[in-house]
Amino acid sequence: MLCQEFSPLGSCLLEHFANGMSGPSIQALALAASKSGASTSDIQELASLGNHGQNPNHIAHQLQSKYCESTDIDLPMPYFVETPVQLRTADGLYVAQKKIGMFLPHEWFYWLCGQDQAMSGLQNVEEFWKEHSPKDPQLKNNIIKETQQHREHRHKCLPCGLHGDGGQFQRNDSINVISMRSLLSSLNVASSQLLLLALPKGAINKSPDDAAFDTMKVLWQVLQWSWEAAFYNKFPEFDHAENPWPAKSWRQQMAGQPLSREGFRACIWAVQADGEYLQNEFQLKGASHEEMCFNCSASKSTLPYNDFRPTAAWRATVVEHAGTCPTDHVISTIPGVVGESFKYDTLHVLEEGLTAHVLANVLFDLVVKPGLPGTQNERLTYLFRKICALYQEQGIEASDRIRKLTLSTFCSPKSKHDQFPTLTGVKARHCRWLVPVLEEICLEFQRTEDKYSVHRFQTVKHLNQLYTIMDCSGMHPTGEEATSFKKSMNLCLLHYSRLSVLSIQQGILQWNVTPKFHLCEHLASVFQRFNFIPVMLVKQWWATYQPLLIPA
Repeated sequence: MLCQEFSPLGSCLLEHFANGMSGPSIQALALAASKSGASTSDIQELASLGNHGQNPNHIAHQLQSKYCESTDIDLPMPYFVETPVQLRTADGLYVAQKKIGMFLPHEWFYWLCGQDQAMSGLQNVEEFWKEHSPKDPQLKNNIIKETQQHREHRHKCLPCGLHGDGGQFQRNDSINVISMRSLLSSLNVASSQLLLLALPKGAINKSPDDAAFDTMKVLWQVLQWSWEAAFYNKFPEFDHAENPWPAKSWRQQMAGQPLSREGFRACIWAVQADGEYLQNEFQLKGASHEEMCFNCSASKSTLPYNDFRPTAAWRATVVEHAGTCPTDHVISTIPGVVGESFKYDTLHVLEEGLTAHVLANVLFDLVVKPGLPGTQNERLTYLFRKICALYQEQGIEASDRIRKLTLSTFCSPKSKHDQFPTLTGVKARHCRWLVPVLEEICLEFQRTEDKYSVHRFQTVKHLNQLYTIMDCSGMHPTGEEATSFKKSMNLCLLHYSRLSVLSIQQGILQWNVTPKFHLCEHLASVFQRFNFIPVMLVKQWWATYQPLLIPA
């Protein structure tokens, strides 16, 4: 059945099924709707499942077979792994072995080799490595560089991104999603991100003392085995547990054959995640540690992470991993993964970090603080109209604009002065395109004799310059672009710091400095070697494809 043949109710019911509602519940609702007069064919079919509810145990399978499978979709087969998972019953929690379905990186790579160039980006592999600096610290003592020395392997390694994040699942749970994509794909993330694993966090069992009973350790062993096959361009001859493949199966037939007939291989060039995921999943130093950075010795005391001066003590402690990995997680055994593989990206450190704080504080200044004429509500209305006018003037796409502006967008209406301003309900791309608009507004309200307004304008100005440089740069920024990016980042953080100090002196809760700001400094170093602006769209991909998940 095609998507356009679904009624609104039918689509809603299937989305609820994908989000975890049981099959019998879907059928019961459809049957009730049918008896209430809903006569569309999709509702009638949903109502008839399980012999009209007489055989409820068959309904989930029928739903999956009817609506979640298609012979028109050419995708790798799921790989099922016996995995310890945590289950909840009326008597409490217990751990049981269940088959978990996942997709294998090496089979996705094989699939990519058969897709068009826009999807795989394989036609750009040689150009990528020719443009990439051989002095990149990520290549030092790295097996990726070693294999590039061999003539038959030179310029044959496809750089891939591995992304881990949490996504909304059910009311009381979230889901751990691991995915990959070719970093050279010219398609947007919604079209090029490839799902590896999606598992409700409530089902994940942690067992520090016995890896065999740790859900994610078991699954990461499978991912490690598969990524190794992708790196060496060879279908595994045995499964992840070194058992022979089932006789006459597709995987047995392909065993030992090259994944790419042209000799391409795949590697993890970037592990992308937010700070919480990097800390909790990969055991890297993070915001909850005293020493909160795995790329330097910045801390919350002796080497302050919030010191952005050129003479900051932590700058002398920046490490070069030189082929080592700052974690003993299984991912560190995947060929090519080193300390520099763990990347900071604009989504997690800018849109959900520095940019969000800058925007919230500027909006707070213009609406809550005295300055603009009128009441608070009048100032809010005036400001939103001004923002809309500047959107139009600057030619910003309608999809990149905020739709409304309320007090709760940037602060807590009931305790405006008791908490730091925080941006809420604004998407990443809306954050990005609100920056040039607020730069114009801050320029208008800048008074040269007022240090606060000068620092505020300079903060937004340099933040906007960061985005302009990223938008104009290719995948490998020039030396001039990298220098400009680093300079703008440093100046943005320095002016922000001055605003923080001025607010503290006035006893006002504004311009809070968080650990993500420190990561912005390292983002500038990453940008010297690679422009990671495309990963901004990863969460957009997850929001788009979440309804397609099939519940266990």
